[in-house]
Amino acid sequence: MAVIQMTDEEKALLDLAYTDGERIAEGKLFDYQQKALNELRACSFYLKNRYPKEELQIISFQPSTKKGCVELQFIQPGLDSTEYLLRYENGVYVDNFYDVPFEREYDGLVEEILKEGGIQARVYTTFPFLISDVIKSGKDLMDRRPHLGRTMQLFIHADALPSYEEADILSEKVQNLLEEKGVYGSGMIFFILGMDGLEKENILELDAYARDRKNVRNVVSVGFRCFHVKQ
Repeated sequence: MAVIQMTDEEKALLDLAYTDGERIAEGKLFDYQQKALNELRACSFYLKNRYPKEELQIISFQPSTKKGCVELQFIQPGLDSTEYLLRYENGVYVDNFYDVPFEREYDGLVEEILKEGGIQARVYTTFPFLISDVIKSGKDLMDRRPHLGRTMQLFIHADALPSYEEADILSEKVQNLLEEKGVYGSGMIFFILGMDGLEKENILELDAYARDRKNVRNVVSVGFRCFHVKQ
Protein backbone atom coordinates (compact mmCIF):
# COMPACT_ATOMS: atom_id res chain seq x y z
CA MET A 1 0.00 0.00 0.00
CA ALA A 2 1.61 3.24 -1.17
CA VAL A 3 1.79 6.28 1.10
CA ILE A 4 0.10 9.28 -0.49
CA GLN A 5 0.96 12.86 0.42
CA MET A 6 -2.12 14.84 1.46
CA THR A 7 -2.90 18.14 3.12
CA ASP A 8 -4.39 18.16 6.61
CA GLU A 9 -7.68 19.32 5.10
CA GLU A 10 -7.77 16.39 2.68
CA LYS A 11 -7.04 13.94 5.50
CA ALA A 12 -9.81 15.40 7.65
CA LEU A 13 -12.37 15.27 4.83
CA LEU A 14 -11.50 11.68 3.90
CA ASP A 15 -11.75 10.71 7.55
CA LEU A 16 -15.25 12.23 7.67
CA ALA A 17 -16.20 10.15 4.63
CA TYR A 18 -14.68 6.87 5.81
CA THR A 19 -14.06 7.18 9.60
CA ASP A 20 -10.69 5.52 9.15
CA GLY A 21 -8.61 8.25 10.70
CA GLU A 22 -5.37 6.62 11.83
CA ARG A 23 -4.55 4.95 8.52
CA ILE A 24 -5.74 7.95 6.49
CA ALA A 25 -3.60 10.26 8.64
CA GLU A 26 -0.59 8.14 7.63
CA GLY A 27 -1.51 8.52 3.96
CA LYS A 28 -2.29 4.83 3.52
CA LEU A 29 -5.33 4.62 1.25
CA PHE A 30 -7.21 1.77 -0.35
CA ASP A 31 -7.85 2.04 -4.09
CA TYR A 32 -11.39 3.33 -3.62
CA GLN A 33 -10.09 5.94 -1.19
CA GLN A 34 -7.48 7.07 -3.71
CA LYS A 35 -10.33 7.49 -6.20
CA ALA A 36 -12.22 9.54 -3.60
CA LEU A 37 -9.14 11.72 -3.03
CA ASN A 38 -8.92 12.40 -6.76
CA GLU A 39 -12.62 13.35 -6.79
CA LEU A 40 -12.09 15.67 -3.83
CA ARG A 41 -9.13 17.36 -5.51
CA ALA A 42 -11.04 17.74 -8.78
CA CYS A 43 -13.95 19.39 -6.99
CA SER A 44 -11.64 21.68 -5.05
CA PHE A 45 -9.89 22.68 -8.29
CA TYR A 46 -13.27 23.35 -9.91
CA LEU A 47 -14.40 25.64 -7.09
CA LYS A 48 -11.16 27.62 -7.12
CA ASN A 49 -11.36 28.14 -10.86
CA ARG A 50 -15.05 28.94 -11.03
CA TYR A 51 -14.95 31.37 -8.10
CA PRO A 52 -11.35 32.66 -8.07
CA LYS A 53 -12.18 35.80 -6.05
CA GLU A 54 -14.02 33.95 -3.28
CA GLU A 55 -12.54 32.34 -0.18
CA LEU A 56 -14.32 29.01 0.18
CA GLN A 57 -13.82 26.19 2.67
CA ILE A 58 -14.95 22.60 2.09
CA ILE A 59 -16.55 21.21 5.24
CA SER A 60 -17.81 17.79 4.14
CA PHE A 61 -17.29 15.38 1.28
CA GLN A 62 -19.27 12.45 -0.12
CA PRO A 63 -17.38 10.33 -2.69
CA SER A 64 -19.07 8.61 -5.64
CA THR A 65 -18.65 5.18 -3.99
CA LYS A 66 -21.21 6.23 -1.37
CA LYS A 67 -24.19 7.29 -3.49
CA GLY A 68 -23.21 7.26 -7.16
CA CYS A 69 -22.28 10.93 -7.38
CA VAL A 70 -19.78 13.24 -5.72
CA GLU A 71 -21.11 15.84 -3.28
CA LEU A 72 -19.39 18.31 -1.06
CA GLN A 73 -20.55 21.13 1.17
CA PHE A 74 -18.64 24.38 1.50
CA ILE A 75 -18.90 27.73 3.26
CA GLN A 76 -17.48 31.23 3.14
CA PRO A 77 -15.44 31.24 6.36
CA GLY A 78 -15.88 34.33 8.49
CA LEU A 79 -18.80 35.73 6.47
CA ASP A 80 -21.79 33.60 7.40
CA SER A 81 -22.62 30.03 8.29
CA THR A 82 -24.61 29.24 5.13
CA GLU A 83 -23.68 25.85 3.67
CA TYR A 84 -23.53 25.54 -0.11
CA LEU A 85 -23.53 22.36 -2.19
CA LEU A 86 -21.44 21.20 -5.14
CA ARG A 87 -22.37 17.99 -6.97
CA TYR A 88 -20.49 16.16 -9.71
CA GLU A 89 -22.41 13.57 -11.70
CA ASN A 90 -22.25 12.27 -15.28
CA GLY A 91 -19.41 14.65 -16.12
CA VAL A 92 -21.25 17.80 -14.98
CA TYR A 93 -20.64 20.07 -12.00
CA VAL A 94 -23.61 21.89 -10.47
CA ASP A 95 -23.75 24.14 -7.41
CA ASN A 96 -25.90 26.72 -5.64
CA PHE A 97 -23.25 29.37 -4.96
CA TYR A 98 -23.56 31.06 -8.38
CA ASP A 99 -25.68 33.97 -7.15
CA VAL A 100 -23.67 34.85 -4.04
CA PRO A 101 -20.97 37.00 -5.71
CA PHE A 102 -23.70 39.11 -7.35
CA GLU A 103 -26.46 39.05 -4.73
CA ARG A 104 -26.39 42.78 -3.91
CA GLU A 105 -26.39 43.70 -7.60
CA TYR A 106 -29.27 41.32 -8.32
CA ASP A 107 -31.30 42.46 -5.31
CA GLY A 108 -30.70 46.06 -6.37
CA LEU A 109 -32.31 45.29 -9.74
CA VAL A 110 -35.38 43.89 -7.99
CA GLU A 111 -35.50 46.93 -5.72
CA GLU A 112 -35.50 49.18 -8.78
CA ILE A 113 -38.44 47.26 -10.27
CA LEU A 114 -40.40 47.78 -7.07
CA LYS A 115 -39.35 51.42 -6.79
CA GLU A 116 -40.64 52.12 -10.30
CA GLY A 117 -43.99 50.79 -9.08
CA GLY A 118 -43.96 53.04 -6.02
CA ILE A 119 -42.74 50.49 -3.46
CA GLN A 120 -39.62 51.22 -1.42
CA ALA A 121 -38.15 47.97 -0.09
CA ARG A 122 -34.94 46.18 0.77
CA VAL A 123 -34.68 42.82 -0.97
CA TYR A 124 -32.79 39.66 -0.04
CA THR A 125 -32.92 36.75 -2.54
CA THR A 126 -31.66 33.19 -2.30
CA PHE A 127 -31.38 30.69 -5.16
CA PRO A 128 -31.55 27.18 -3.71
CA PHE A 129 -31.42 25.16 -6.93
CA LEU A 130 -28.25 23.61 -8.35
CA ILE A 131 -27.22 24.73 -11.85
CA SER A 132 -24.16 24.44 -14.07
CA ASP A 133 -24.42 27.88 -15.74
CA VAL A 134 -21.53 30.28 -15.37
CA ILE A 135 -23.16 33.47 -14.08
CA LYS A 136 -21.18 36.67 -14.63
CA SER A 137 -23.39 39.36 -13.07
CA GLY A 138 -26.67 40.01 -11.31
CA LYS A 139 -28.22 41.13 -14.60
CA ASP A 140 -26.92 37.96 -16.24
CA LEU A 141 -28.70 35.95 -13.57
CA MET A 142 -31.97 37.80 -14.06
CA ASP A 143 -31.91 37.77 -17.87
CA ARG A 144 -30.58 34.27 -18.52
CA ARG A 145 -32.48 32.31 -15.90
CA PRO A 146 -35.89 34.01 -15.50
CA HIS A 147 -37.65 30.71 -14.69
CA LEU A 148 -35.11 29.58 -12.12
CA GLY A 149 -36.80 29.20 -8.73
CA ARG A 150 -35.81 31.67 -6.04
CA THR A 151 -36.95 32.81 -2.63
CA MET A 152 -37.30 36.54 -1.93
CA GLN A 153 -37.63 38.44 1.30
CA LEU A 154 -38.83 42.04 1.06
CA PHE A 155 -38.39 44.41 4.01
CA ILE A 156 -40.60 47.50 4.08
CA HIS A 157 -40.51 50.26 6.67
CA ALA A 158 -43.88 51.05 8.22
CA ASP A 159 -44.79 53.99 10.44
CA ALA A 160 -47.79 51.90 11.48
CA LEU A 161 -48.19 48.20 10.79
CA PRO A 162 -50.78 47.49 8.06
CA SER A 163 -53.86 45.37 8.54
CA TYR A 164 -53.73 41.94 6.95
CA GLU A 165 -56.11 43.17 4.25
CA GLU A 166 -53.78 46.09 3.43
CA ALA A 167 -50.81 43.73 3.43
CA ASP A 168 -52.58 41.41 0.99
CA ILE A 169 -53.27 44.31 -1.39
CA LEU A 170 -49.60 45.30 -1.42
CA SER A 171 -48.55 41.65 -1.80
CA GLU A 172 -50.65 41.39 -4.97
CA LYS A 173 -49.10 44.60 -6.31
CA VAL A 174 -45.59 43.25 -5.65
CA GLN A 175 -46.46 40.00 -7.41
CA ASN A 176 -47.80 41.84 -10.46
CA LEU A 177 -44.76 44.12 -10.69
CA LEU A 178 -42.34 41.21 -10.54
CA GLU A 179 -44.29 39.06 -13.00
CA GLU A 180 -44.39 41.91 -15.51
CA LYS A 181 -40.58 42.02 -15.40
CA GLY A 182 -40.18 38.25 -15.60
CA VAL A 183 -39.03 37.70 -12.02
CA TYR A 184 -40.02 34.18 -11.06
CA GLY A 185 -40.31 32.73 -7.56
CA SER A 186 -41.93 33.14 -4.19
CA GLY A 187 -41.31 35.19 -1.10
CA MET A 188 -42.37 36.99 2.04
CA ILE A 189 -42.92 40.68 2.67
CA PHE A 190 -42.03 41.91 6.14
CA PHE A 191 -43.48 45.24 7.29
CA ILE A 192 -41.19 46.41 10.10
CA LEU A 193 -41.60 49.26 12.53
CA GLY A 194 -38.41 51.24 13.09
CA MET A 195 -36.63 49.74 10.11
CA ASP A 196 -34.82 53.00 9.36
CA GLY A 197 -32.22 52.12 11.97
CA LEU A 198 -31.74 48.66 10.53
CA GLU A 199 -31.52 49.78 6.91
CA LYS A 200 -27.96 50.93 7.41
CA GLU A 201 -26.84 47.48 8.51
CA ASN A 202 -26.22 44.31 6.55
CA ILE A 203 -29.34 42.91 4.87
CA LEU A 204 -28.82 39.63 6.73
CA GLU A 205 -29.54 41.43 10.00
CA LEU A 206 -32.99 42.31 8.67
CA ASP A 207 -33.44 38.65 7.75
CA ALA A 208 -32.52 37.57 11.29
CA TYR A 209 -34.68 40.30 12.82
CA ALA A 210 -37.76 39.17 10.93
CA ARG A 211 -37.06 35.46 11.25
CA ASP A 212 -36.34 35.46 14.99
CA ARG A 213 -39.39 37.61 15.79
CA LYS A 214 -37.67 39.22 18.79
CA ASN A 215 -40.66 41.52 19.10
CA VAL A 216 -43.68 40.24 17.20
CA ARG A 217 -45.47 43.54 17.68
CA ASN A 218 -42.92 45.17 15.37
CA VAL A 219 -43.48 42.89 12.36
CA VAL A 220 -46.34 41.95 10.05
CA SER A 221 -45.61 39.51 7.21
CA VAL A 222 -47.44 38.28 4.12
CA GLY A 223 -46.49 35.84 1.35
CA PHE A 224 -46.54 36.12 -2.43
CA ARG A 225 -45.68 33.96 -5.41
CA CYS A 226 -44.90 34.79 -9.05
CA PHE A 227 -46.33 31.87 -10.99
CA HIS A 228 -45.38 32.72 -14.53
CA VAL A 229 -43.49 35.10 -16.72
CA LYS A 230 -45.55 37.44 -18.88
CA GLN A 231 -44.34 38.25 -22.37
